[in-house]
Amino acid sequence: MLVTSTGLTLLLWGLAAWRPQAGWADWADNAHWTLAYAASVGVVASSVGHAEQAIDNRARRIFAATLALTLLGQLVYMVQLASGWNPFPAPADLLFLTLGPGVALGFMSLLHLPGQAPVWRRVGLDVLGAATASLAFALTLYLPLADSNAMGAVVVSIAYPVLLISAAFTSVFALLHQRQRPTAAGAAITLGLLGHAVAWMSWNVALLKGPVANGSVLGLLYSLPTLLMAWGAARLRTDINRDPAFDRLCEGILRMLPLTMVALASGALGLLVLSERMAAAPRGLLAGLGLLMLLLAVLRQTQQLSERDRLLEAERAVAEGRAQLAHQALHDALTGLPNLSLLRDRAELAMAGAARARHKVALMFIDLDQFKEVNDTLGHAAGDALLKHLAQELQGQLRQADTVARQGGDEFCIVLPGVKDGAEVTAVAEKVMALSRRSVMVDGHDLPLHLSVGIALFPDDAADFDSLMQAADTAMYRAKSAGRKGYRFYDAAMNAEALARMQLRSRLAKALERGELSLRYQPQVNLATGHIEGVEALMRWTSAELGPVSPAQFIPVAEDSGLIVDMGAWALFEACRQASTWIGMGLPPIKMAVNISVLQFRRGHLDEQVNEALALTGLPAQYLELELTESVLMQEQDKVAATLDRLEALGVGLAIDDFGTGYSSLSYLKRLRVDKLKIDQSFVRDATDSAGAAGIVRAVVQMADALGLSTLAEGVETEAQRDLLIGCGCASAQGYLFAKPLSADELTELLRQHPEQPSIF
Repeated sequence: MLVTSTGLTLLLWGLAAWRPQAGWADWADNAHWTLAYAASVGVVASSVGHAEQAIDNRARRIFAATLALTLLGQLVYMVQLASGWNPFPAPADLLFLTLGPGVALGFMSLLHLPGQAPVWRRVGLDVLGAATASLAFALTLYLPLADSNAMGAVVVSIAYPVLLISAAFTSVFALLHQRQRPTAAGAAITLGLLGHAVAWMSWNVALLKGPVANGSVLGLLYSLPTLLMAWGAARLRTDINRDPAFDRLCEGILRMLPLTMVALASGALGLLVLSERMAAAPRGLLAGLGLLMLLLAVLRQTQQLSERDRLLEAERAVAEGRAQLAHQALHDALTGLPNLSLLRDRAELAMAGAARARHKVALMFIDLDQFKEVNDTLGHAAGDALLKHLAQELQGQLRQADTVARQGGDEFCIVLPGVKDGAEVTAVAEKVMALSRRSVMVDGHDLPLHLSVGIALFPDDAADFDSLMQAADTAMYRAKSAGRKGYRFYDAAMNAEALARMQLRSRLAKALERGELSLRYQPQVNLATGHIEGVEALMRWTSAELGPVSPAQFIPVAEDSGLIVDMGAWALFEACRQASTWIGMGLPPIKMAVNISVLQFRRGHLDEQVNEALALTGLPAQYLELELTESVLMQEQDKVAATLDRLEALGVGLAIDDFGTGYSSLSYLKRLRVDKLKIDQSFVRDATDSAGAAGIVRAVVQMADALGLSTLAEGVETEAQRDLLIGCGCASAQGYLFAKPLSADELTELLRQHPEQPSIF
């Protein structure tokens, strides 16, 4: 259609240019304008619905409607000619003037994405600066003609180029802010707008001076740019480039805008100085516009600096908080010893060195016997004092290369690198056991140090850290069962726990088939109102042979064995079914949050699985939220982004679970489409006692606000934690302070108690 219309347009214009004085020349000009506008409307309207994304179809509808108004303006113009009444300005001009604002609105509609509300403000300020510059230059061109023409004609003449050039700037700014890949379609629309601006500016200047001849080149500039715009509008689609290099390029260009605005202001003021025909009043107006552009440039630069400072401050707070917690993350708060994480690092380093040097590494697992009795009889303060004393004593028994760590509770571990044989380990074990013959004075009580020690060797007993820990732990329990106050080396016969794990995996494989799995639902509460706004679905297992099994036991087994994929699919469907059931019962609709494991995401087709669950259960997509960990989002980011785009297109919500424990990178938060950050319970738990943890919570909330994301705090157990979160601006929370995980019947009853708006406090 476009090719045919272009050919006919050139033919009709050629006829008008051939005989411009002929009576039909005016008809030929109007015919090719009408043909171009009508063809453009048809081309763009026919493309609506063919784009893959709804946001692109919405923009195309706006473009089609805008071109339809231009066509209507042309028809009104022809009626004016036929009636012999054709003033300037006329009703047709009002319709023609909608072209620029309509196209600008179409591009602005592409910015209507989750988390992009601040973009509207930035684009608006950029476009306002560009419009002011355009107005200043238009005034320098038109105002010298104002003395001999009606002010209405001058105002309309100025409005044409200003609106069209502003729309052209909008097209560029919107695509830059959205990080759209440069395309021929976008360039065609921008060039079409500029072509129209040149045509109207030249035509109206000529019209203010006298009649415009038929068949002029200016007449052709109305038709061909319109057809070019139609070609681009019918092919424009959202294609965001998430490459960090492209992101930096776009940001660099946008940062140049304030300087560009200053240059335009200087140019306008220069034209003002050079113009000799301009009266004093217009000069004052132009001077005011120049100053306005300078002011807008300052505001835009200030906004950029403010945004940068806010993000830098959030990054700095997170960095400082995490640096402050780095020691806590790797060391035990009570004893100052390395914790399990640091123990793992040092053990794995020692094992790597031992493998090269053909040495051994010994791991000693130490348990303080009857420690619970100390806590129960003398209190936790006495128990803590005993643990700190034992930590100091153990450190005094070791070489500088050895590592002693507190594994948790009353359990300690020692890593001995570079061991040649068991005799060396026995010597250290004897020194440790010598502590069992001592006692320590705590609050006037003489307390014994009774220890049970299990020992495992690398590579004799295990080839990796986890297996070595399991072997040493098994040997320690053997020492306990042998009467305490002793040590045992691991041997192959100590495989009872490994066998138990295998049995757990075997029973778990049948749990889904037997219907032993169920879901519990923990309410998520709006901190401002106390209303329940959602629930998190949590998996539970009640084995026919073992009874209730802790998620801490069976979830790792499920992930290691791959069973989590089928279990996760079942949980997704069951959660959707239950949420749909509540809606069918007439209860207030609430959002259902479902955890997605790394394996589920990695296996692919997650969007198809989600779509099928929604279709089969009838749950509206807006009531489903998928919770993903940071480790999922950081793997193969292009594939992850594509999957998230497909999930977002379905209409489901996306949340990052346990935020702060993984990568917590601002760069991927800017690129990936997520709606919510769930602040990990470890930060919430420490927030009321640790300034570092509280700073991280506050920084995460501020960062989320800057990115247009909501926040939810996990593991809230005290009113002090709730009040701190409210003070930080956190939107919602979940935890035992509000409700434990509830069965479907229990939550149904809770929702029925508050049929209008369920509330938890």
